[in-house]
Amino acid sequence: MIWKIAKKEFLLNLMTFKFAVGTIVCVVLTAVFMPVLVSDYQDRLKDYNTNVAANEAELGKVRVYMTITPTAHRPPNVLSVFSEGLEKQLNQSAEIELGDVPEIIPASGVGNPFLSAFPTLDVMLVLKVVMSILAVLVAYDTISGERERGTLRLILANRAARHEVLLGKLLAGVATLIIPVTSAFIIGLLILQFFPMVSLAGADWTRIGLMYLASLIFISAMYNTGLLFSCLMRKASISLVLGLFVWVILAIVIPNGSIYLANYLRSTESREKMDTQVKALLKERDSKIDELTKMLKDGGNWSGAYGDFGEFFVLYCGEPYRRDLQKKYARSEPVRIRYADKIYNVQQQYLSGLMKQKHLASTIVQISPVTIYQSLMSALAGTDLGSYEHFRTRVKNHTNIVIDYIRSKTENFSSLSYFTPTKEEDHSKMIEDCDRFMRGDNFLGNFRKWQAQKLKNIPYLNLQDLPQFTCGPESFAKTLHRAVPQILLLVFFNALFFALSFVAFLKYDVR
Repeated sequence: MIWKIAKKEFLLNLMTFKFAVGTIVCVVLTAVFMPVLVSDYQDRLKDYNTNVAANEAELGKVRVYMTITPTAHRPPNVLSVFSEGLEKQLNQSAEIELGDVPEIIPASGVGNPFLSAFPTLDVMLVLKVVMSILAVLVAYDTISGERERGTLRLILANRAARHEVLLGKLLAGVATLIIPVTSAFIIGLLILQFFPMVSLAGADWTRIGLMYLASLIFISAMYNTGLLFSCLMRKASISLVLGLFVWVILAIVIPNGSIYLANYLRSTESREKMDTQVKALLKERDSKIDELTKMLKDGGNWSGAYGDFGEFFVLYCGEPYRRDLQKKYARSEPVRIRYADKIYNVQQQYLSGLMKQKHLASTIVQISPVTIYQSLMSALAGTDLGSYEHFRTRVKNHTNIVIDYIRSKTENFSSLSYFTPTKEEDHSKMIEDCDRFMRGDNFLGNFRKWQAQKLKNIPYLNLQDLPQFTCGPESFAKTLHRAVPQILLLVFFNALFFALSFVAFLKYDVR
């Protein structure tokens, strides 16, 4: 009997105007949005490749170790076309420099950049809005509409148990909604495959499969929401009004309200306070460095130049000054590194407050299947906060690796190669040449020509063994660790709404 009811309901749903319109809108929006989303991804991928190539080119022109300041770039995620998440809201690159701390969040950001009240354009938005509304529209008259038409009494009079009727209608509704969801995914993937720069790995297909499964579970939960009101109300019009009202609460009020509530319940430190602490640490660092190097003499006949990454280095200097610089960097650089770690901890404390506020907002919105689905899709797409944390951790680890590399190549920052590319025996000759230019006419012009020639003859450092930064996607196991509880929560909402619908239907007056 369950299958007979399900088959009848399924065929009736296919012939309804709302199903046709909902399916067409879902497919058309996916077909229109996907090329735009993929083109945007390709543009970001081109920028990433250009930046990486420029960074490698600069590394090929390094003359001294102190000017090694590569930039770590995070590649754009191809699955962001399904759920953009935080992909464009946070920094996707960080400059690695000895004694400095990579920027952790947008410097010009106001408030908490992890909180966002505005949906972004992606496939998930189409499914979240269009398909969830369609689910409510398909379910709102499932029971109350049958009662108004007088057919519900006939079905129950035909020795069909109430649980069989409800299960049949649930199966029919979910089967109906599978069609537009599947169509949207197929259209989106077909369009995705036509773009030349798009390449999906095996793990990407697995994540897409889980996105599809999550979408079905979410749509089923929204259908059960409409089914509940249909079992509670005697008139289909009232079921529709209540269903749409609850949809507004779940999709708009709760996500936006959670942000304000999280801001109210858990305040965070201001950016200004963190900047003040950082300035105090920088002042303390400079004071300690001055204390350690105050006995050293700065000066003498010397000259510098700008090289790779726009950094300044010493071209030549006198023997006493060279020895002082060697002692200075051997003492100052470890202090700069130590204080960079302290500054990083201050930033971590500030960032931890922002993340706790974000997690509180995420906990609040767990009462809404819509926001659960949104968080789940971002986690599977690799565009959520956890994926960004993965990038930040990789940047911090790579910074330490680069520092250890420079330390090992420069005898703990004390060798000449750390701050000057000129060999020990060539400094005196350069000073003599410079003195000769000073006694002639057009000193500045002749000096610049001479300097350019000297720089041209200075070989670049061999950095073939410099560890390269790589930031692939977060491991699938870590993604599942965040995704599985949300999937189970969506399943729980399905079971809860259906159980409430069943209880309401048992007491439903079919007359």
